[in-house]
Amino acid sequence: MFIIIFLLWAAGIYILFRKREEDEHLLFLKLLGYYLLGSFNFSLNGLVLPVGFVISLFLKPQQNKSVKRGAAIFGLIMMILGLFLS
Repeated sequence: MFIIIFLLWAAGIYILFRKREEDEHLLFLKLLGYYLLGSFNFSLNGLVLPVGFVISLFLKPQQNKSVKRGAAIFGLIMMILGLFLS
């Protein structure tokens, strides 16, 4: 199961990287950061709050806005999948 999730994650980040609108220095690492931010959650008495995704909504990137927003959404989706599969 881990291999399938890892391959899905790698394919998602690669697709987002290929959809970039303009060249940006260290874009791959920034996408990983937005992914991690989107997948960050806070659990309070069994209620899972997607705190990282909410924070990512307030960030205003200068370049590749849609790709970075997509990475945060992808992180949120993977977080939700992780909750259902665990």
